[in-house]
Amino acid sequence: MADFDKATRPESTDEAGRFTILLDEQWSIGPKLHGGYLLAVLARAARETIAAQRPDHTCPQSVTGTYLQAPEPGPATLEVTVLRLGRGASQLRVRLDQDGPAVEAACILGPPAAVTADDVAPAPPELTPREDCPRSPSGSDEDGRGSLPIMDVVDTRLDPRTAGFLRGRPSGEGRIAGWASLGSGDPWTAEGLLVALDVLPPATFDMGLSGWSPTMSLSAHVVTDPAPGPLRVTQWVERAGADRMHETCRVWDAADRLVGHAHQLAAIRR
Repeated sequence: MADFDKATRPESTDEAGRFTILLDEQWSIGPKLHGGYLLAVLARAARETIAAQRPDHTCPQSVTGTYLQAPEPGPATLEVTVLRLGRGASQLRVRLDQDGPAVEAACILGPPAAVTADDVAPAPPELTPREDCPRSPSGSDEDGRGSLPIMDVVDTRLDPRTAGFLRGRPSGEGRIAGWASLGSGDPWTAEGLLVALDVLPPATFDMGLSGWSPTMSLSAHVVTDPAPGPLRVTQWVERAGADRMHETCRVWDAADRLVGHAHQLAAIRR
C-alpha cells in the first residue's frame, strides 16, 4: 500500500518534461484506477515540471482531464508541455501514456488562494456527525459492485441520510454526501483534493440507477490548501439521460471553507 505522496510521485527522466510513474493499484475502484487519483498524478507532474521557475505555483487551480482509455496499475509515462509561465498562474498540458494515450489534462497552477474578507462561497452542508457515519468498506462484493481498494486509503463515510440506496431505498433526489479523510491520517493537500472531488459513489445511485458510471471528462477546481481534518463532500446529479450524466461535487475543509468543486461528464451503465 502506497501513501498518497508515494503513489503520485513521478520520476524524472533525461528528457525535460517527461516522467515515469508506477500507478498504484490501491487507488482503484474495482479493476479501474480512480479518476481523481489519475488527475492528481497529472497535476503533480505539471507542478514538478515548473518547480524551479515557479516554486509558488503549488495549487492545481484548475485541472480538466479527458479519459481516453483506462490505464492499468503499473508503469506509465507522463509528458508535460508548458504552454505559459505567468506571475499569477501557469498553464500546462499533461498526457499520461500506457500503450497509447490514456488521460490528457489541461492544468492551471498558481499560488493557493489567501482568505480575505471579500470571499463569497456557499456554506458547508449540515451532515450527520462523522463518528455516527459508518466507514465505507473496501470489500463490497456482497452488494454486487465489486471491490473498492481505494476505501482502504481514503476513509470515506457516507451520511446515512443520503445513503438509502445501500438499503434499497434511494431517495430519487440524486444527491449523496459524506466525510473523507486519508486513511494514513495525513492531512489533505491541494492535489489530494482532486481525489476527494471524485471519491463519493455516483449520485445516480440515489436515483436507483445502480450501474457504475465511468468518467469521461472531469474538471476540478481547487481554491486553496485545506485545513487539517476531515473534509465534507457533497455530490449531486445536474442531469441524467439515457446513457450520460452531468454531476457536480463540492468539498469543504475542517474550517468550513469551500476548498474545491468539480463537474464531470460520465457514462451511465444501466
